[in-house]
Amino acid sequence: MARGVARGPRIGSREFWLAILAVVLVFGAVRVTTSDHGQALLAHYRVTRQFVPRLATRLDVGLARTFLSLGLERADVVARDGVESGRRVRQYAFSSPQHLSPTLVHAALVRTARESYADVLRAEQLHEKGDELVLVFGFGSAPTHRILIRPAAPPPVIAGRPQRPRLAIVVDDLGNNMNRTTRGLLDLPVPVTVAVLPELGKSEDILDAARERQLPVLLHLPMEPTGGEDPGKHAIRVGMQAEEIEAIVDAHQRRYKGIFGVNNHMGSRATADRPTMAALMQALRRRDLVFVDSQTTPRSVGRETAREAGVWCVANDLFLDDGGEAREQVASNLARLARIARKRGVAIGIAHPHPETLAALLEAIPRLQADGYEFVTIESLRPGVVAPVAARSGER
Repeated sequence: MARGVARGPRIGSREFWLAILAVVLVFGAVRVTTSDHGQALLAHYRVTRQFVPRLATRLDVGLARTFLSLGLERADVVARDGVESGRRVRQYAFSSPQHLSPTLVHAALVRTARESYADVLRAEQLHEKGDELVLVFGFGSAPTHRILIRPAAPPPVIAGRPQRPRLAIVVDDLGNNMNRTTRGLLDLPVPVTVAVLPELGKSEDILDAARERQLPVLLHLPMEPTGGEDPGKHAIRVGMQAEEIEAIVDAHQRRYKGIFGVNNHMGSRATADRPTMAALMQALRRRDLVFVDSQTTPRSVGRETAREAGVWCVANDLFLDDGGEAREQVASNLARLARIARKRGVAIGIAHPHPETLAALLEAIPRLQADGYEFVTIESLRPGVVAPVAARSGER
């Protein structure tokens, strides 16, 4: 006698509906655990917190886009790690742009949080701190972001004629060669700040050429990046003892005499590490060297640790050509840097020795000067310093 063929549950039977229910539950579980909304719901109802780090990263991206849409540049926002309800959170602090009230900024950020399925865990106005607004975002009971919004500062009143907006260009990554592009950047009709990488074939030649042209020189100090890329010889790395960092800075200053400060080459990991930066700032303070934060990461603690150590520090506002951009893109970036300077009074941009960059600068400089912009060096921005290279600008 032949065996019967196994059959599934009969349509409409109790087993059939149980099977359908199981499929729906499995599909729903997959949907919930793989979508942002579903993961946020699980965090909101405190089912699990395993998705909170991923959700926080998505919210971070959304906040960064909102900052840009509000007219805030990288240097306007101070980012650091903070504490909220006993938990480590990402903290952003900034002053409201002149054209917006803190309330409107608050509304835009709350909208961004809700679009990222985040919860508004706290929102209050601190009257004792000049009506500063505090926003805390998170998922469920887990805070992830704390945002401090200060009222816009009144525009400065300057006696006499208004000061022209100033542009400070830093030429990075010099030291590999002394070719036509390098010479062209050193011979621009306006003053620039030169940043020389140490221990390369033409490092000393670049330093000598800058001295001849009375251009101030920064040591472009190799520092550890994220991702394992090699920053170069004798780099500042996370985990180094303060004595090791001191020795590296001392050796460079002895070899490259005349530098007035350093800026970081790479360094996205090192500049975000507080102990590393605190040790570097102490070494700079002892030598009266300044620090220019290249801002290779929004998590840099460069300005904060410099302020604590008493080191004069400024930060890069915009890379003009960080990815080998075409001439037209460099020109567009220069126009954006000019808008920042028009808004804030001064803006700092970092350029690299590329032919496209040189061409864009040579074309843009006369036009920007005609529009009232003044080109200055980083050194001249330091309080109490008079730039010896002002005559190079050709400005009236």
